[in-house]
Amino acid sequence: MWSATKVRARITETDPVFKARYIGCAETFVASGQGCTTGPVQKLWDNAGSERELKKVTITINTNGITMKESEKKKDQGRFYPIENISFCNADVAVNERIFCWICKAAESPSLQVYAVICSTKEEAKSMSLVMSRAFQIAYKEWKTTKNREERESKKVKTKNQTQKGQPISLKDSASQADSDSVHSSESGSAPDSQKLCRRDSGCQTETDDLSNGLNSSLKIKDSSLDTVSENKISNKNPVKTEVGTVPEGTDVQSAEPEVLY
Repeated sequence: MWSATKVRARITETDPVFKARYIGCAETFVASGQGCTTGPVQKLWDNAGSERELKKVTITINTNGITMKESEKKKDQGRFYPIENISFCNADVAVNERIFCWICKAAESPSLQVYAVICSTKEEAKSMSLVMSRAFQIAYKEWKTTKNREERESKKVKTKNQTQKGQPISLKDSASQADSDSVHSSESGSAPDSQKLCRRDSGCQTETDDLSNGLNSSLKIKDSSLDTVSENKISNKNPVKTEVGTVPEGTDVQSAEPEVLY
């Protein structure tokens, strides 16, 4: 299914090693960006002199960083540049196609230093740049994975501590809740007692209603008897009879006075 050319690859257990000549280092104030190494590297290259007089170095690149050793000194442990301190790397084509450079923070001070080496071919300089870029990607993924794992472990520890601390607190809360319920019930009284009180109040209310109704009915009876007595007295009295005399024709109405019989 797969062709031989597609699966063919060169796998090595050792880190990539490159041979070059060391140009030098210079201080810089720009950590990264396009063209940030052109000025300092140009000065280094102008002051380098003959290429043959430059020191031969062996450069090893991996996810930990860059290790540079002098090739002529076998016992030389070299100098290590941690990948977390490296902010930029590039094959500086503007100065020379065979130059590979990187910017790293100095270990002794917060200043930035740019380091430059010249390879035998431009392809080798480009390969160094690609390998370093790949090392950055792998190192970032490893760092992110480690950070996520640490965060998960810390969350697990926090939740475990919270659950362990939360158990006695929940028991205390339940006990205090039970005490508060008992106090509340003792202050407010039991349910049957309150029902009895309501029944007594309703009984008193009915008794008062009966009394008020009885009083109202008796008062109405008395009022009706008084009305009948007063009507009888009024009917027994002699009414006042008034007779109006007839006025003869031709007399003045104003001068005529009616005769009243008592």
